[in-house]
Amino acid sequence: MMKKETGDLYCDTWLSGDPIYISDLRICNPAEVLSEEPKSRHWRMLDYVAEGIEGTMLIAGPETVAPEATVPVNEHGLHGISIGVWGGSEDVRVLMKLSGDETFTVLTLPGEQDGHRGQKLSEIFFKIEDITDRSIQFGQISWNVSDGTGPGSTISTPANIAYIKLVQLTELESKRFLEDQSRTDTRRLLAHNDAHTVHFASRPTTPEEIRWHIEPYRDSDVGSLYWEGGIGEQTFYFSKIGKAMTLDGLNDFPRQGDRLSAESWRIFRDKNIDPFEIACEYAHELGLEFHACYRPAGFHFPPPHGHFTHGNTFYETHQNLRCRDRNGNMTPRISYAFPESRMFVVSLLSEMVGYGTEGICILYNRRPPLVEYDQPLVDDFIIEHGLDPRTLDPGDPRWIKRKAMALTSFHRELRNAMDSAGISEFTGDRRKISVIVMSSEEENLKYGMDVETWVKEDLVDVIIPYSSAPDVDSSSHAWSDPSNIDYFVSITKDTSCTVAANMMPRTLTSEEYRTIASGLYGRDVDHLFFWDTDIQQPRSNSAGPWDAARRLGHRDEVEDWIESGSPTLALPKKPLLKLGDWDLSYVTPG
Repeated sequence: MMKKETGDLYCDTWLSGDPIYISDLRICNPAEVLSEEPKSRHWRMLDYVAEGIEGTMLIAGPETVAPEATVPVNEHGLHGISIGVWGGSEDVRVLMKLSGDETFTVLTLPGEQDGHRGQKLSEIFFKIEDITDRSIQFGQISWNVSDGTGPGSTISTPANIAYIKLVQLTELESKRFLEDQSRTDTRRLLAHNDAHTVHFASRPTTPEEIRWHIEPYRDSDVGSLYWEGGIGEQTFYFSKIGKAMTLDGLNDFPRQGDRLSAESWRIFRDKNIDPFEIACEYAHELGLEFHACYRPAGFHFPPPHGHFTHGNTFYETHQNLRCRDRNGNMTPRISYAFPESRMFVVSLLSEMVGYGTEGICILYNRRPPLVEYDQPLVDDFIIEHGLDPRTLDPGDPRWIKRKAMALTSFHRELRNAMDSAGISEFTGDRRKISVIVMSSEEENLKYGMDVETWVKEDLVDVIIPYSSAPDVDSSSHAWSDPSNIDYFVSITKDTSCTVAANMMPRTLTSEEYRTIASGLYGRDVDHLFFWDTDIQQPRSNSAGPWDAARRLGHRDEVEDWIESGSPTLALPKKPLLKLGDWDLSYVTPG
């Protein structure tokens, strides 16, 4: 929260007060939702002994469907609140909030695959809040996968809660905390949510379940939420131009989650609730800019994922707009060399802005290219040079220049549309255009993206370099050498365009997040971008990466940590000694 001499990550570690543990969770109410034995729709009570603490935890499994429960709290004033969780090989997710909060926050502990799984408690920080006259409420995430209410009809995420930890702030700590809360200079982070996993993973059917995915950004350094609005003609809102993700008429899907997503969208449609509108409104309520993202190459998908373009599609009815390879063969993508393609996409993006978004973001990092040896480009090149580009080296600078004109035309048309939409009521500024592009000048030009021209012509406002093209190893991050960002910083210098470096891959640890951020800040990068934050804990068995990520806008904290020798940011853990009647010093047979 404030400048920390030790570089500790978890927000209660700098507090000087003695922690208070609520470890006997038998005190939860209503008592009717607790059970001594495993029982559907109940929390099972399980006694435990851990290093330095003992009590009764509440556990709920993958089919429990445990209801909400309340922990009474008799403390006053600002407290740091953490939760002790019993983990295992699967991710543990707990819904948690204080009475009076508008919605729950999802707290996640990633599963571990080592030989010691299940033999320790891990501590996850929740937040700092005034808990006077308030109680703590928690629940289990559950969703229907089939009709009915019997066994197998509902899936839940494991939720195992061992204790609540409270640390009261001193008068000085409270003052410094509130000063930090009022800062705006730290809100330099941009967070992406693909808006599909929201429906794919847990089949939401209510506005509150959409808000769960936005609540974690509250009081974080995230200033802008990048929420996906569409892929090709499929939209994550109820469009009058494209096709919403209801996938009507389709009853066989390649993955269960795809069916659950379609069912979720059908239920929202029948309730006349638009999840995109809910997300935009709640983001604004939390003080976040809301940007609609779009995957421009999403008009056609390879088997078995053709369900994304199910029915009478734009792709099927506009075969004349497909890309062509250097041999003249059609490829399975829509070309942006054709004005008709660009016009359709711009109309969708204008529709998204109509929801009150602060702008749009084009996700060029997914399934490039958007232009190949398409007839309009080939014809223009022959007229200009008297040569057929299909006979030249693919990297011929003349052909690279001509090919890039298609997407530059798209951005000119897009800028006109965004300016015509007027200013954002939320910010009072013009609608921004963001682009997620590849990690170098050469790679961008290869795929027809002349980013430097876009900057010079004021066609983009935010550049987000991110390498994920098919022939690039996206498992490694592009900023192991921070100087790789220099090209983007140089072309945006003294312009209104900003650079936000993407922090990938998802498996970055807390320590890697801070180390990479420090290197980028040292190269004059002011903003960081995070892909796929719909899974708030990135896929890592290290510390709590989301806790690290959400604070990376505090450059002073990052540098203090570096200067202190980059100490570990591992989750606080307590070895378990006994569970129920089982002494964990014995190895489980089998």
